[in-house]
Amino acid sequence: MSDNFDELASWLERINEQLSPQQKTRLNRQISTKMRIVWKRRIKAQKDPDGKRFTPRKRDQAGSIKRGAMFQRLPKMLKTAYSSKHAEIGFAGRTAEVMAVHQFGKTIKPNPNSKPTRYPVRKTIGWSDDDIELIIDEIREFLLNE
Repeated sequence: MSDNFDELASWLERINEQLSPQQKTRLNRQISTKMRIVWKRRIKAQKDPDGKRFTPRKRDQAGSIKRGAMFQRLPKMLKTAYSSKHAEIGFAGRTAEVMAVHQFGKTIKPNPNSKPTRYPVRKTIGWSDDDIELIIDEIREFLLNE
C-alpha cells in the first residue's frame, strides 16, 4: 500500500502546481470530509483500515467482558482541518491520547492505583487501498468540474 501512496503523492504534487490556493482549499475540504465519513463508518463497523475486526476486549478482573462495541461515540469525535496547504483527519485532546494507546498498542496505567496494562493494536486511523482510490476519484471529479 505504501507504494500506492508514494505514487499518489507524486501525482498530487503535479496537480498541486496547477491549482490556485482557493481550489486547493476546496479540494482539501472535499477530500477530508469524504475520508471522515469513510473512517466514521469503518470505526463504527469495528474494523481497521485493512478490513480486519478490532481485537476483542479482554476479561476484566471479575472475569466478565464488557459488552457492546468499542469506540461507539468515537466517530462523532473525528475532526477535520484543511487549508490550501494541508488536510487533516484525526482526534483532539484527551480522545487523541486514548486513541494513541489503541492505535499503537501502548502500555499504560489506566488509573494511578492499577498495574500497567498493555493494550492490543486497534488501528482506527489509517489508509486502505479503497481510501486511496476514493481520493483519486475525488480529485478526478474535482478537476473535471473545475
